[in-house]
Amino acid sequence: MESIFRDKKDVNDSQLVWGQIALPFVLIIGGIIVEITIASTVVAYFLASSGLSERLSERAGLAAKAGINDAVLRIVNDKEYGALSQSYSFGVDRDSVMVSVTRVFNAQTNVYAYTVSATGLAGARASRIIATLSVDEKTGKTRLESLIEAPAS
Repeated sequence: MESIFRDKKDVNDSQLVWGQIALPFVLIIGGIIVEITIASTVVAYFLASSGLSERLSERAGLAAKAGINDAVLRIVNDKEYGALSQSYSFGVDRDSVMVSVTRVFNAQTNVYAYTVSATGLAGARASRIIATLSVDEKTGKTRLESLIEAPAS
């Protein structure tokens, strides 16, 4: 049986050199593939987390809006609501809302001025909305004066 390996005597020096580049070549190509994989993973993570962050911010804003609507309904149903500062919280699906209602009476115009602050929490995101309402003491007519989004503290 003939050996598949040649003796070094039968091979000249130029034929022995070509195999020396194989290991560095494989290592360089492998390194490039690993770098591309890591970079793709990082990019995918940031794209996914930015979309999640937007959704959480939107959900927090909607929860805060639900808190404002709830407080307005309480004020419309009872114009004496909030004579003392009222604070309460409730859940909206998986999110939560903290609502604070304060009232100031203007004796000259016989109008209650309400300030409603609602902070919606969704995951790690928070959104705060502040509404100002005026309610006529005699007729109970309610008017939304302002609705602004404020930084959540």
